[in-house]
Amino acid sequence: MSRKALAGIALLLTTIVAAPANAADPPAPAWQGFYFGGHVGGALTRTTFSDPDNLDGIFGGNVASPGFLAGLQLGYNWRVAPKWLVGVEAEGSILSSQGHNTCLQSSITFVGSDCKTLPREMASFTGRVGYLADPDSRLLVYGKAGLAWMRSQVEIDPNNLSAFDRFPLTGDPLVEGAPTNQMVSAWGWTIGAGIEYALTPRWSLDAGYQYMRFNLGTVPTPETVDVSAAGNVTGVPGGGASSVSQDVHVARVGLNYHFGSLSKAADSYGTPSSAEVPWTPGWEFEGGARYWYSSGSLTSANGSQMSLVSRLPYNHLEGHSGELFARLDAPFNAFIKGFVGLGGIVNGTMYDEDWALPNTLAAEPSGYEITQSDVNGTMNYLTVDVGYDVLRGRDHKVGLFVGYNRYHTVLNTLGCAQLVSPGSGVCYPTIANNVNAITETDTWNSLRLGVAADVELAKRLKLGIDLAYLPYVHVESLDEHKLRSLNFPTNGTGNGVQAEILLSYALTDAFNVGVGGRYWSMWTANGYLTDSSSYVMLETQRYGVFVQGSYRFGTP
Repeated sequence: MSRKALAGIALLLTTIVAAPANAADPPAPAWQGFYFGGHVGGALTRTTFSDPDNLDGIFGGNVASPGFLAGLQLGYNWRVAPKWLVGVEAEGSILSSQGHNTCLQSSITFVGSDCKTLPREMASFTGRVGYLADPDSRLLVYGKAGLAWMRSQVEIDPNNLSAFDRFPLTGDPLVEGAPTNQMVSAWGWTIGAGIEYALTPRWSLDAGYQYMRFNLGTVPTPETVDVSAAGNVTGVPGGGASSVSQDVHVARVGLNYHFGSLSKAADSYGTPSSAEVPWTPGWEFEGGARYWYSSGSLTSANGSQMSLVSRLPYNHLEGHSGELFARLDAPFNAFIKGFVGLGGIVNGTMYDEDWALPNTLAAEPSGYEITQSDVNGTMNYLTVDVGYDVLRGRDHKVGLFVGYNRYHTVLNTLGCAQLVSPGSGVCYPTIANNVNAITETDTWNSLRLGVAADVELAKRLKLGIDLAYLPYVHVESLDEHKLRSLNFPTNGTGNGVQAEILLSYALTDAFNVGVGGRYWSMWTANGYLTDSSSYVMLETQRYGVFVQGSYRFGTP
């Protein structure tokens, strides 16, 4: 997704909320009529590539592509009963998203491929059914279902075929098939649910989840090479066709403007709430502590943009961390917020994949090799945001912000076991699990552009949402292979997404407790070894649940 497109959507969201920010709490809206708005969110696309020969893969096969989305929606509601609405909605989004994984690797005797997906655009056309769940008819709980459309870029690149330039026995040159790189689109279906809360008589905040399913058809697979146990090329299997399907999970927050007349709030379905004393904002401060239980992953792959040599996926990185957080709001609607955290990674697994490594039994390269190691480590992180509330009332805040995030991890791999090619390979004999074989140190620095919203759904019960697009991410990485005294420093730039949702309850007017969830994902679009031109792809994710307690000072 281009930065110009994201800037345009951000400008639209800023423009449509240019309404009085500090009005008294409004009467309940009628909800019936047209509405229009913008949304931002996070998406996780899981793409499955089938093997042309219907074989099970040794590793990989599914590609997860996390991303950020932004778009517009248009809909119409009919109020069919005092508490019930039905409606239709159309929405479209553009995405910044990327993911890759090993695929078509069903045997160690040939060279598999790297599958990459880059979702670009999506749309949905749904019917909605909603229920007004509170006495003032300000909280709408809805479900929706209908048609969906997706367009994605799909790539299948054979790994390190350059190591096999000729048949060793005959000297004849190999004929390599071209990699797959094409744009595919498809129609599918979708189902979802969410809540929409009336902030004013015309503005509502919408937060929801949506699942989409697509069958993208078939794409051609490139040719590869068969390799004997001695490392000799025995054949060049022809390219086939892979069936590609996608599952998409979307979480988003939107702001809608309703065109219905305010007089409709007093129709036969209800009467407007009584006028309240005007509310004037003052200084507010909230601070507290948080515990975050999380899991995560990191993938480092190198070679060239069209052909990988090695790939190190770190999976199931279980972490525990503690945080301090705070937010300060000014009477003129500006705010500053942030948190700092420190923790440990207590366990995980690292797989080291290599294609066409020199074989220990012969001088020729082997087809595929994979090893496994345990992982532990440490992490620390920091976020600071400065923003402005474009809508603010006694029971709600909706603001835009710009900020900075730093995320630092140190991952230590312990031991090493050969998963394929028993009796040979880089981890034969097995390395004991008290030996530190590899240390991976990564520092991610990111620019954040986002939306923060707080809404009081019921007395003392508040929903908080924080969603940020990372238009610029810079990572410095050092991969230390300690047993071989090899270091691989890397620099890269890319994008990312960070999201957080919190449900909190005020035990007193000042003291709050809450539980929430958080998701981070960052990836490089351009990355290279610092001391060479070798291409590197880095991707990281961290996600989990947290509990917190906080104390609040300021205007009620």
